[in-house]
Amino acid sequence: MSRTRLDRGALTTPAVCDDPRSGFVLALVVLLLFGIGVAAAAGYQIVFSEALLSVHAKETQTALSIARAGLRSYVGKQIGVHQDTVTYSIEGGDAVVTARLVVEDDYESLYLLSSEGVYTDPTFTGSAARRTVYQYALKREVALDHFAALTQVSGDLTVNSGVTVTGNTSAGVCTQSPVNIIGAVLGSGALFASGSLNGNPNSLVLGSMAAAMDSLGLAWDVLSDPDFPVDYEDTWPSCSLPADSFTVTRFNGGASPPAGVCGRGVLIVTGHLYPGDGFTWDGVVLAGHIEPTLNDYTINGLLVAGLDGNSNATTLNSGIVIQYDHCNAFWAGKRLSHFKPVGGTWWEEM
Repeated sequence: MSRTRLDRGALTTPAVCDDPRSGFVLALVVLLLFGIGVAAAAGYQIVFSEALLSVHAKETQTALSIARAGLRSYVGKQIGVHQDTVTYSIEGGDAVVTARLVVEDDYESLYLLSSEGVYTDPTFTGSAARRTVYQYALKREVALDHFAALTQVSGDLTVNSGVTVTGNTSAGVCTQSPVNIIGAVLGSGALFASGSLNGNPNSLVLGSMAAAMDSLGLAWDVLSDPDFPVDYEDTWPSCSLPADSFTVTRFNGGASPPAGVCGRGVLIVTGHLYPGDGFTWDGVVLAGHIEPTLNDYTINGLLVAGLDGNSNATTLNSGIVIQYDHCNAFWAGKRLSHFKPVGGTWWEEM
């Protein structure tokens, strides 16, 4: 039996590269891969853009929150001589607050306050978000109106022989024009006077504590609050202060100032005040109640008593002098000047 020999040359495999469809397939694959890449990039860009928009929206909202908080901080913290421009660090950003004078007056001035909130999310790069808000505010330039040399807001007042209470202004040079004011004003009590009582008029009885407080324009609840900032708390001012320095001193409760106290500015005593013999204060004295005493003492400025609302009587005995001094009262009151926002005037810059 013979075997047939196969010629290896007769068995050949077709070359793939010779197939015209192979180039098309490769191009299609490349095109598909490119399309997938483009779609992925587009999707990433959309997601990234949405993330940026979300972050930017959060940034602008935070900037607005910072601006509003800055405005509140300025109104609450600028006591006395205020700064025209202040920067507060709030919520990881800054609030730049500026006060611009609109109308000026001795007792109450009008300001336009602006607060720009600036915030940048630390996890994203880009320009900072900024929002600006505005509001008008009245600045109460003094602690209280110059209404009377002595105001007894609650309780009776007795001015015995040998006492001098006068609203006729003493000599002095300051920015405010000198005028004569009422000698003594009573709110809810009655007046008994045999001593020297002078003013324009000499005395006036209003009939209620509320009426007396309204006439004074005094924010006693704010000034008597332990959180309200003062220069001296439950201690007396230093005697080394310059002659033109007016400070704010508060005693939370009673106080018995001795003769040697270097008293100038505003004295706030939330409880009973018992002045020592020879005690002198130049400025404004605000007391919950003044204890009757046979000691001699002098107040050159303004005195307000009966602020505790307990209707305790005030009795002034021989040797006591309460003399209205418009310069002392004015400069002392300036140390308590503060802002009060005007309702309905807040707006945002768009």
